[in-house]
Amino acid sequence: MGKFFKKNMNKKFILLDCTLRDGGYYNNWDFNVVNIQKYLNLIHQTSIKFVELGFRFSEKIKLKGQTAYTEEKLINNLKIPKNISIGVMINASDLVGNKKSPLKICKKLLPNLKKSKIKFVRFACHHEEVFLLSDCLKWLKKNKVKVFVNIMQISEIKHNQIKNICNFLKRKTDVLYLADSLGSLKFNQVKKIVHMFKKYWKLDLGIHAHNNLNLALKNSIQANKLGVIWIDSTITGMGRGPGNTTTEEIIKEKFGVNEFKNFKSNSTFKYFSKLKREYKWGSNLYYEIAAKKKIHPTYIQKILSDKRYQKSDYKKIIDTLGRSGSKKYNPYKLINSAYFLEKKPVGKWKPINEIENKNVLIIGAGESVRKQKFKIEKHILKENLYVICLNSSGYINEKLINLRAVCHPIRMISDAIFHRRSKTKIVLPYSMLKKNIKNSLKLNYSKIFDFGLSINSSKKILVKNKYCFLPFPLALGYSLSIAISGKAKSITFAGFDGYKTSDSNQDETEQIFKEFINLYKNYKFISLTKSKYKFLKFNN
Repeated sequence: MGKFFKKNMNKKFILLDCTLRDGGYYNNWDFNVVNIQKYLNLIHQTSIKFVELGFRFSEKIKLKGQTAYTEEKLINNLKIPKNISIGVMINASDLVGNKKSPLKICKKLLPNLKKSKIKFVRFACHHEEVFLLSDCLKWLKKNKVKVFVNIMQISEIKHNQIKNICNFLKRKTDVLYLADSLGSLKFNQVKKIVHMFKKYWKLDLGIHAHNNLNLALKNSIQANKLGVIWIDSTITGMGRGPGNTTTEEIIKEKFGVNEFKNFKSNSTFKYFSKLKREYKWGSNLYYEIAAKKKIHPTYIQKILSDKRYQKSDYKKIIDTLGRSGSKKYNPYKLINSAYFLEKKPVGKWKPINEIENKNVLIIGAGESVRKQKFKIEKHILKENLYVICLNSSGYINEKLINLRAVCHPIRMISDAIFHRRSKTKIVLPYSMLKKNIKNSLKLNYSKIFDFGLSINSSKKILVKNKYCFLPFPLALGYSLSIAISGKAKSITFAGFDGYKTSDSNQDETEQIFKEFINLYKNYKFISLTKSKYKFLKFNN
């Protein structure tokens, strides 16, 4: 690689490290101040001058770690080396499509900009979003902040779109970044796209390469040879899906073996290596297939990181995603378009006919259920509880389970064999499934309770007699809706142990719990097993 690099590198080269921003997709941006400071100190020892410290998300409910929001308080608590310029990334989707103007939201996300230590702001945009950011770009330039624009899914962009983007961004943007979001670019495609951009763009270009095909480093080198100045990298490649161009390899090839050795021997590098062993990012067969099928890598990341899925499920799920048009990561769009009929929610079963005035126990997949199996079973029998189990959760005697609730399409597919073999009744939004999905499930209709589900883009929860609206397709929310629709006398829980802060799955579960607790105050949410969710009252 060294000879290849030296032969092909442009003398002009700027490396931007975005480990804490892109890497957060794996540990939910859960970096503490000590590790962030050590990271900056490590970067200070290299020839890297630009660091993208994190995102500046607009979420009101802050359930992610510190570098998801990268607030001024965090930045001011850090000792930022003088030779490093720090910046943040803002998703254009957080600014557009709202009642408020993009500029108004942008100003809210970047308060006291003149006093801030932020030196650059990068916007992550789909090509159509670029044209809605004009006021934001001008405002930042006026405040002497460097402006970068990331054009996502660069492999899918067309010639006329490139021309329009370049013409629009003239004098508004310092660096125009080409992001290979799907990780599908090969050498000849990199060459073609860079040449098209250089035809219309005379300022600096950058590249953010993903490693689906194990080509991130080579594509970055190739782009630099063609005149792309800015190259993104992350330590150990930590980043969404298979990860990115690795900082250590770029350092080795550009800045020399000595700097590379010093970098890798540092304890902070070892910290990121430990994270890689834990979360297992990097290229593999499934990311390669996803790149070829133009599937957003986050879908693959979610499947691989979810222990509920078996390897035997992977190809079937990936094939389904490939047929569903999954270039953008939006699982709720996928659910509505690929699995559910695009119409008002419908259902045929009224939970009130089954559950009214009964004491309901909802059982999750937590390890606590296994540990307290006999105690829980004894309690079920003593209190004559109506038991709803999530998906294919095990441990409890099947004869004590009244109903299994499943609403996520991927879980329907992966658990289909289990449900076909099980004698337990199953509740799912059956009427809303497309015919091909019903056929693939091959479920006995006589054991199905048909309760409708619609994913509500406004993220509001609404429970009706035969269906519900939820912000996420979580079996927890679906089960709660069934119990509430059925006018259950009480609702208790077991097996909701809680996720680590660094697990992104905790966001949706915690939000569902909070929303239901706020909406249905007449229910006491009590857990029979210990939980990290503070709002679940533990009843020993």
